[in-house]
Amino acid sequence: MFVEKIGQVIVKATQFLSPQQVEVVKDGICNDRAFALVEADGRFIGSQQHSEFIPLRFTLNSENSVLRLEFVDGQIAEGDVSHSKQPFSINHAGLRSIEVAEVKGLWAKVLTEFAGRPIRLVKCLSVGRAIDVFPITFFTTGSLRRLEREVGAPVDPARLRAGFIISNELEHEEDNWSGRHLRIGSVVLRIRTGVPRCQVVGFNPKKGQSDQEVMKALIKYREKVNLPDGLLPDYATPGFATYAEVIQEGTVTVGDTVELVA
Repeated sequence: MFVEKIGQVIVKATQFLSPQQVEVVKDGICNDRAFALVEADGRFIGSQQHSEFIPLRFTLNSENSVLRLEFVDGQIAEGDVSHSKQPFSINHAGLRSIEVAEVKGLWAKVLTEFAGRPIRLVKCLSVGRAIDVFPITFFTTGSLRRLEREVGAPVDPARLRAGFIISNELEHEEDNWSGRHLRIGSVVLRIRTGVPRCQVVGFNPKKGQSDQEVMKALIKYREKVNLPDGLLPDYATPGFATYAEVIQEGTVTVGDTVELVA
């Protein structure tokens, strides 16, 4: 097995990136979901609103802390990521409370003009940033191929917004890896449970509109799974991809060997 693709998103709910190499620390891929978009009422934008913002492509230059936004029409906005000294907390879907601070500069104006309503960019200050549950999710190429057969068409892996795609043609073999350790490059993960999916998987990962019945295919052939550790016990949806915790920090590069370890 080897790493076929890496995934990362700098600003939660915007366009998913595919870097060639990432640093992985205890709370996940560095800068993954380090920022988020907040509505006027002080909440993260909801899953139904993700489609509006997926076309926005954010990248971060870590050396000079400059955030760059590319719009579909080719316009570009850039600014530093200095933030307010007055943080506030957001209840993230009942999962946990995340401390954030508004990023200063042009971002509120640019994002509000784009959305047609007040939108703020915030930096996530809490451990884990704006990651939903566990710091890493992954799936295998074999599982993706099975999903494509159920959908009846190619499925862009960016729809699943996972940190790592592992080349392994045995479909859903990872369903049996819970509790084991997985070495990816110099990183070691402890594998947890399946990831319950939502309607976001149906959104085009570049344009944002709902254009593929991925969720309907998952409902047809995948069992429902719950969130781990008793989170939202009444919430269960068809599972695709797997959660993992970081046991050993390190670097992961596309092409790195992946192996189950004792």
